[in-house]
Order: sequence, then structure tokens, then C-alpha cells
Amino acid sequence: MKKYPVIIIFLITMLLVCGETVMAKERLGKPLGVLANGVEDRVVISWEPVKKADGYEVFEKAEGEKAFTKVKVTKKRKIVLKKKARGRRYQYKVRAYRTKKKVIYGKFGKKVETMTATDSTSTIKNFLTTAITPVGSTMYIWGGGWNKEDTGAGKDGVLIGLNPNWRNFCGKQKASYNYRRHRYQFGAGLDCSGFVGWSIYNIMKTKNGKLGHGYVMKASKMASSFAKYGWGTYKSAAGIKDFKAGDVMSSSTHVYIVVGSCQDGSVVLVHSSPAGVRLSGTPNKQGKAGSEAVRLAKAYMKKYYPSWYRRYPSCGRGMSYLTDYAQFRWTTGKGSVLDDPDLYQHKTAKEILQDLYNKK
Repeated sequence: MKKYPVIIIFLITMLLVCGETVMAKERLGKPLGVLANGVEDRVVISWEPVKKADGYEVFEKAEGEKAFTKVKVTKKRKIVLKKKARGRRYQYKVRAYRTKKKVIYGKFGKKVETMTATDSTSTIKNFLTTAITPVGSTMYIWGGGWNKEDTGAGKDGVLIGLNPNWRNFCGKQKASYNYRRHRYQFGAGLDCSGFVGWSIYNIMKTKNGKLGHGYVMKASKMASSFAKYGWGTYKSAAGIKDFKAGDVMSSSTHVYIVVGSCQDGSVVLVHSSPAGVRLSGTPNKQGKAGSEAVRLAKAYMKKYYPSWYRRYPSCGRGMSYLTDYAQFRWTTGKGSVLDDPDLYQHKTAKEILQDLYNKK
């Protein structure tokens, strides 16, 4: 075996180390918070920015196609694809790039899916997919999503996609987080009605809106207001017989979105409540806390949002969530605002969660 002087070995080692350091500095992260929404015959794809990225590449795979195709290169963090086939499913993935002496690519973010409704604006599945996107990365902020006048939607309430500041603020919080210290800290997170208003805005619109517009309003008015818009039906708390996917539930102090119901009468829901946006479960219809919904909420929070779950492990809600809330239910079918081609309104919470999280 050929022997080399110590100095040559040292120089080669230093070159390798320096090379690895340069490569490490050039590496790009993958886009987080990727969200795709079919809105009529358009698809809007949004994502959070990647540090040091010069731009992004967006790839698409339509239903029936075998491979992804690059459809857009952009310096922005949102694109709108127009004139898409109605009633078709699309998958998307996004990666960042940086141009130096050569083009450096980051890893792809999470693949996301959406559907353009055949005769409606969007779908129940799109609504729930949107609602779970900020789960585990967005804190509860009193007034989050509202304007400063407290009369309607603020910048975050009419924002397409996630505000990257939500994740940044969330990552700095500990188990002792106290929302009372962050009242009206606009841009840091969402409150309950800000969250629901933001979720609905993203399945209805394709570009950021004007302050005061949108669907952010008092929690107590949400269910009745959406029914008055002609989107669906309203029932007072006393008249509720069941819970279905996409139902918006309003009380005088809180509002939440139903993911689905369980065989024991419990309900899995998604909402923004201290400490933040999360999946939760109600007791069963007999009032027992150890319900199927609570077990499902815990399992999904623990698996898909481990950092959040370690800090905020509570996934149970009180019996009032089943008894004290008015209900808005989307009317689905031809000519409706939301259709339900995935039959979510007829599926259990377990089946819906498996589909939302692609768990086979």
C-alpha cells in the first residue's frame, strides 16, 4: 500500500471537511405547510418560505397519470393554476432551489392532494384538509385572525395559505404557554373564530382579501350566518340529532369544526383553543371521557405532531361540546357551495382520519 506524507493526508482531510461544510451551507430545507385547494376550476397551491431559496418548483400529477410533471417555477410562495378539469383529483409537491454556480435543489415538501368539485365551489374533504393544515404549528392567540378594530377579518383571516410566523412563534413556546400574555398579538396565531374563518376563506378564494372582508365573526354568529348565506342548514343545540364531517358548531364563546363522529356517540373535532390548533375528542354520549374520539385524537396528535403532543398532550373536551353548541351543516350536491364526492358526511371519524392522513 502506497504511503503519503502526513502533510498531504492533512490537506486532503481539510479539503474534504471544508467541502462538506460548503455543501451543508448550500443545503435547502423542504417547504412546510404545503396546501392545495380546488376552488371551482382553479387550484391554488401555497407553502411556507424556505430560508435562502431563490425560488420554487411545483410538480403536478393528475388523477390517472403515472408521474409528476413540473407545472410552474416561481419566486413566490403561492400559485394559482387555472382552467383545471372539474371533478378531478390532483396531487402536488413543491421543492425549493437556489442558484449559485449551479442550481441546488432542496427536498420536496409533503405531497398534497385536492379535488376540483364538479358543480360546486369546493368539497367537504378540501375543507377538512385545510382545517388540519395548521394543526400542531399554530398557537391560540386571542384576536388572531381579526382586524385591529375587532369588527371582522384581519390580514391573517383573509390569507391564502399559512402565515410562516405562526410556526415560528409556536416553535418558541413551552408547555407553560399562557395565551393571556399574548392577547391581540396579530400575526402569531389564530383564535377559534379566526381559525374557522381562515379555513373557509381558503376553500372559497384564491387570493388574499381585504381587511374586514372574509368569514371571521363572533363564534356565536357563525353557524346561523353561514346558513343565512344559503350554504346549508342551521339547528339550535336542542334540535341536534347527529354530527357529520364539516359541521360548524357555534356556542356563545367558542366555535369548532367536526371531523367526524364515532360509534359510541363521541365526536372528533378540529379547533383553535388554548394552547392552539389541534385535534380533540368529546366524551361519548354517556359522558365518559375515555371515548373513541379521544383515543383517535390522541393517536393522531402523538404520531403526526409529536413536538406539540409532548408539550400539550390534552386531547379531551367536555360534554358541553355535544350539548351546548348550535350546528351549521353544509348542503351538498349539484349547485351547492360544497359537494361531498368522498362521502365524508356518511363516514366515521376513524375512516375520515385514515383518508385525511393517507393511513392505510
